[in-house]
Amino acid sequence: MNLVPLAAEHVSGHALLPFSVYAADGRLLLPAHAPLADVRVQAKLGRQQALFVQRADHDAWRRGLARAVDKVMQSNASLSQLAQARPDPVPPVQAPLPGEEWEHVVLALDRAVQAARRDVGWVRAVQDVQAQMRAMVCRRVDEALFYFIHTGSRRTALYSSRQALRCMLIAGEAARELGWSEERIAVLDKAALTMNVASWQLQDELVCHVGPIVDEQQRAKIDRHPAEGAWWLRHSGVTDPAWLEAVQLHHDDSLAARAPSSLTPGQEMAHLLRRVDRYSAMLSRRAGREALSATQAAQQACLGTDGKPDPTGSLMLKAVGLYPPGCFVRLASRETGIVLARGERANAPVVAALLNAEGASMAEPRLRFTTQAKHAVCTAVSPGLVHVDPPLDRMQALHVYLKSNGPAA
Repeated sequence: MNLVPLAAEHVSGHALLPFSVYAADGRLLLPAHAPLADVRVQAKLGRQQALFVQRADHDAWRRGLARAVDKVMQSNASLSQLAQARPDPVPPVQAPLPGEEWEHVVLALDRAVQAARRDVGWVRAVQDVQAQMRAMVCRRVDEALFYFIHTGSRRTALYSSRQALRCMLIAGEAARELGWSEERIAVLDKAALTMNVASWQLQDELVCHVGPIVDEQQRAKIDRHPAEGAWWLRHSGVTDPAWLEAVQLHHDDSLAARAPSSLTPGQEMAHLLRRVDRYSAMLSRRAGREALSATQAAQQACLGTDGKPDPTGSLMLKAVGLYPPGCFVRLASRETGIVLARGERANAPVVAALLNAEGASMAEPRLRFTTQAKHAVCTAVSPGLVHVDPPLDRMQALHVYLKSNGPAA
């Protein structure tokens, strides 16, 4: 979001706020067309020390103001009339369709990696995607997790790109729980986006394949893709040892048996990515298999042989929650909903209820704070059992509301 500063007096004299106004951190303070005569609107404008507006809205408004002044001057109006000049209402800048901005990143990453065999510049393109994604998810991690987990449970198109971005998000949240620096997380991000470069196209094909892999060439390609991926990165100019090692070892089972203190930074990344890759795949749909529920995915990817989360599994569940954004759940109220955002506890997310207790679709999704006993999560639900798609525009609006107001009990 490209914001520019705005002084409150710039909009005085208008009946309605010409554009949406934001705080410095991107929080929406007032929507466009809010009535400026309303005392609550005035209080909010006066109380906020720094006001910001999207540059495109501001530029359109300034152009309209200039046209209005020119029009008054051409009519030989008095100075008082000139001071009263106001632009025509500014049409709102066309907002992206719900999910469109995330899909642009999916496509950009796919184009970058698909170019790996013909253009050594593909690594720079991947780094650009990583930087763009990190800028987009600032203060919007739950929204991003929601989109990539939910769409992964419904769509198989561009599977490799979606899986890479999903792994980047989940691994990044786990790394923050470990206290890793932002610089180190950036390397982890790039390893997540490139760890499957050597099997990218094959995975996009296999996700549409029903049944076990029978082609020995395909099996061999899958087995060698970590080493081959590291080779492609070196060939394309990557010299970061942690990035290269993370890609080369991200399927190495032996790392789990070693003491964490004995692992190099690249090996630590590889161990984390191996588990995240598996967990993320369980939450995704493929031909012949629906996506697993959140608890089923956790049981298969986060629990040890004793049925309890091991240290890495516990870390992942702490990072994204037992019920991550984008997963379906059933509540104590017998409503079925989709997780919008993580809560203060791993088992108490914020949910948008979609189906009522009788299983009928609600006219409007309803926020449910599962810290309340009447709305507590009873169980996770497999996406294949939920025959309604959450309206992404309403989900986006609820995410904006939560960002502005915070989770409430």
